[in-house]
Amino acid sequence: MSALLQYNKITYECTCGKWRTLPDLFFCRQCFKIKCDDCSCREIDVIFCPRCLEPSSPPDARLKKHRCTNCNDCPNCANVLSARTENEKCYLLCQHCRWSSRDANQEDRDNIRSWPSKENPFANELNEVTAYMKRLEKIENAPKDLKKGKSKAWSAFHLKDKFGVQQMVEKRRKQLVPEVNPIDVHAPTEAPTLEDEMKGRSDVLRTLDQVIMQPLTNLSESLLPVKVALQGRVVVRCDECERTLVKRDFGVATYKFKISSFAREFVPDIRLSRPIGELKVGQTSHVLLSITNLSLSPLDLTLTPQSGEGTIQCSSDPIKLVLPSPRSADSAAPGVHAEQSDVIVFRQHNRVGLRLDVIPWESDLSSPVLDLLITYSQDGSFSHLAASEKILKPEESGVDRIISARLRIDLN
Repeated sequence: MSALLQYNKITYECTCGKWRTLPDLFFCRQCFKIKCDDCSCREIDVIFCPRCLEPSSPPDARLKKHRCTNCNDCPNCANVLSARTENEKCYLLCQHCRWSSRDANQEDRDNIRSWPSKENPFANELNEVTAYMKRLEKIENAPKDLKKGKSKAWSAFHLKDKFGVQQMVEKRRKQLVPEVNPIDVHAPTEAPTLEDEMKGRSDVLRTLDQVIMQPLTNLSESLLPVKVALQGRVVVRCDECERTLVKRDFGVATYKFKISSFAREFVPDIRLSRPIGELKVGQTSHVLLSITNLSLSPLDLTLTPQSGEGTIQCSSDPIKLVLPSPRSADSAAPGVHAEQSDVIVFRQHNRVGLRLDVIPWESDLSSPVLDLLITYSQDGSFSHLAASEKILKPEESGVDRIISARLRIDLN
């Protein structure tokens, strides 16, 4: 029964040719194409702290080095450090491992924002190199900026140079160009030996997570509170029409979506309704599937088995179905079989169960894969919805869209 909810057994083909599970796919309501993470664009929408949920603008986050100034994590177990007040002074305490800032020989502070962190000893040198590279960038872009600023009349006037204006311009340009002083290269230092590292080590060896959280702290120094790293919330866009596919609602703490175009809301959801038995060579086996329509409009669906190299042979004929939407589904009691035949096992609301016959061969037993092609059309209600949201033009609404999706089912 655990295989019924395993989405990794059924993969859909994206527009770019890659195979992904249905929860990992999107659907563009203007291009009418299935999109995945590789063929969609992602942009940072909001930068916030995962602890206090305080949003930050990109310049502020850059100044804070993408760290929150209010929240700290324990350097031992990476849990949240809570502030404790004693004699109008604050210190940090971990409720999990009982580590406190006093263990790191840190004095109590007036507030929780003034806790120090290990600074990079080469920060000044890195800033000098960055400033040096920016000066080089200005020098390289100076001829391009000069060509953009001057007109054709001035270029002809400079060629004549009747009044010596060209010399004045060149002299002025040289004064504006910043001076470039090459940075002195320091002599290479010898790497510390293992004996030197072992002399100053502490009694308790540090784990790999502790070293990753504070890579600049030596073994002889005490661990300091770790500032929480900021996280970003992304917006997913289509790479062809640049329409927004997924966008969260306003507010960092909300989990609702303002715009959501997930593929499961527009593409029929196909799952395994029963576990697959043992496959034998040359014998017919049954594959029980369930198809669910989660879209806002009824679907006229055609399921066609595909045959090719690396896929198992299916002896069933193409199946044509009409699946109602969840809103207009029949309100029959659960478990009532509205229709039953050799192919259709059950029909319940917007969900139908099918039985396909497969005949495996000896070459298919190593990796049995069933290839299916779904072709479905809508009655136009989805097009009307897209037109109301100004995604489609009014004359394009009401037209039935024929959409196809290809999927593979792993029968292992």
